[in-house]
Amino acid sequence: MLEAAGIAAVGGQPAKDALSSLGINVKEIQRQADTNFGPGAFQYPKPAYTPDAKKALEHTLSEARALGQEKFGTEHILLGMLAAGEGRGLDVLAALQVDSDDLREAVLTRVAREAP
Repeated sequence: MLEAAGIAAVGGQPAKDALSSLGINVKEIQRQADTNFGPGAFQYPKPAYTPDAKKALEHTLSEARALGQEKFGTEHILLGMLAAGEGRGLDVLAALQVDSDDLREAVLTRVAREAP
């Protein structure tokens, strides 16, 4: 899927090579993290995001902050997707004939109702 979006999935090898040149062994960090904190505690490399996903996540943070919230949840991610204005998520919503403006208003109404 990443390749289809024009992102090379190389498993972070260039970053691992750069860290290795500094004497940092990513595999050893992974092993120690698994031992001390449990399997999967250390994720490297971080997932590569498509440009549309990155844009949506940036808007997610803006949406949560605009609502005066320090943490974000699925409702903020949906608002972020809508604010981004493009991407596969919006393509799916359009295929389902969901009106983005109506959805945004419904989500904002629900968030306001659930605010502390």
